[in-house]
Amino acid sequence: MPLYEYQCPCGIRFEAFNSVENRETTNCPECGGTAMKIMSVVHHTFGWRFTEKSHERFEKDEVERNI
Repeated sequence: MPLYEYQCPCGIRFEAFNSVENRETTNCPECGGTAMKIMSVVHHTFGWRFTEKSHERFEKDEVERNI
C-alpha cells in the first residue's frame, strides 16, 4: 500500500498507508474526523546540481560532502 500525506481540519498533518481506491480521505488519528489527502513534496537532491555546471563531473570534495 502507498504512503499518503493527509491534513485534518483540526490542524493535524500526518502520513498514512492507504489503498489506491480509498486514498482521498482517511480518519484523523487525533480527533477521528475526516482528513483530506494533500500533495506531498519530496526533497531528494543527492547527485544533482542546480547550477550551470550540472553537466560537469563532481569533484572529489563535492562527492565527500554529499555523503
